[in-house]
Amino acid sequence: MASPPDGEALFQENCSACHGPRGMGGSAPKLAGDASEWKSKVFERAVLSGVDDHGKPLKAPMPHWKSTSFNADNGVRPSKLEVDAIQQYLHRQK
Repeated sequence: MASPPDGEALFQENCSACHGPRGMGGSAPKLAGDASEWKSKVFERAVLSGVDDHGKPLKAPMPHWKSTSFNADNGVRPSKLEVDAIQQYLHRQK
């Protein structure tokens, strides 16, 4: 059985450059305490399709990971487990 994805490592490798090292914001919005509280399906939609909790497109240059991969995934779209792991990491940062 494979070990669960490391949400902190995934966040640091793929998101922290814009959202800050703990998801508290930077050149992109704060996620910890905000998007980290969304229902997992809504958070996943935001990450994969670029649509926020109000059904509106996220502001550029947020990448839409649906048609690309995280840095270490070698071209494979992020899995639900990976996205959930990132959200769980962010939830612990508030």
